[in-house]
Amino acid sequence: MAPDGDHGGWQRLASLVLTEDFRQRRRITVVLMTACVYLICTAILLYGAASGLFPARGATMLALACVATPCVFFALIRSGFNLRFAKPTLALPQALCAQTLIAAAYAFSGPVHPATLILLATVMVFGMFEMNTANVWKLMAYSIAAIGVVMAWRAHGDPLTYPARLQWIFFVLTATVLPSISSLSIQLRQMRERLRVQKAELESALHQIRRAATHDELTGLPNRRHMLTLLAEHVERHARGGHDFMIALVDMDHFKHVNDSFGHRVGDQALNCFARQARLHLRSTDIVGRWGGEEFLIILPESPPGDPNIGIERLRGALAATEASRAAPHLRLAFSSGLTRYVPGEDIDDVIERADQALYAAKAAGRNRTALKLRPEQQVA
Repeated sequence: MAPDGDHGGWQRLASLVLTEDFRQRRRITVVLMTACVYLICTAILLYGAASGLFPARGATMLALACVATPCVFFALIRSGFNLRFAKPTLALPQALCAQTLIAAAYAFSGPVHPATLILLATVMVFGMFEMNTANVWKLMAYSIAAIGVVMAWRAHGDPLTYPARLQWIFFVLTATVLPSISSLSIQLRQMRERLRVQKAELESALHQIRRAATHDELTGLPNRRHMLTLLAEHVERHARGGHDFMIALVDMDHFKHVNDSFGHRVGDQALNCFARQARLHLRSTDIVGRWGGEEFLIILPESPPGDPNIGIERLRGALAATEASRAAPHLRLAFSSGLTRYVPGEDIDDVIERADQALYAAKAAGRNRTALKLRPEQQVA
């Protein structure tokens, strides 16, 4: 197993070569992969030139071009210059350069020239993962045209090595195979796009399902089940040394009268009004959820800023000044609330029961107010 220092050195080297940007790193990786193919082709060209199979001058110049091409594209991407273009992968320019070099290799490779046609198909396959439909067709048309021109030129200039009848056969095969590969690449791209869309739709649906399981459909607030989960998290956090917290059980005053007088649509709008104002006027650390019907539960950490009850009273004042529904412009909302503090080690049901008792005390005292109920030991403290 490599020492940590060596591992860190490799990471620094990778960052230096590939950058920290994920997308740029992917693009550079593709360039380095094609560079390996270029190097193999360079070695073949130099071997052919040294053994007399290829013209030395032409093969050497082509080998230099094979070395220079990936270096140029590496520099363009590593420097970030590629980000100035609409297609920062530079897939089409890279593929066009590759097909140009392959056509040149066909012209200079003498008796082994048919083997270079395989590389034309290889470049088309590489391009299918990076290029859109229009660019695939452009690359295919350029490749067929370029190799066709080279075949005609070499058949005319060197008919012994490049017999015209064989060049016609090679051209027809090339003009048949490359469109087939292009069509396949387009179908694969479309399939990838459909899968991407389906994945996004599934993720959206999963998000909606999760939200539906944890949030109230009407108000968008956490539902009763999720509030119990959040309460359990607060209890666990408190046990690890976190802040004390209080809970408030809230009930809309005379809400049955709202439904009976104005209808359930206005009642729903009133509940939404409460939810909006609660988000605006409670503290950022407070959590409000719909407990059921016209009841809401609020978790109030005893941490800055301010006393937990300040947010509740601020919410009460905001509701008194806010139009609850356009259909009932004079309707103003009020609520009663019961407030209590969590005691370490007690059951959550006991805390909620005590908050409920405080809520009934607030209603009995005339409504539109908050009543505080603590355990005896808390009151003594």
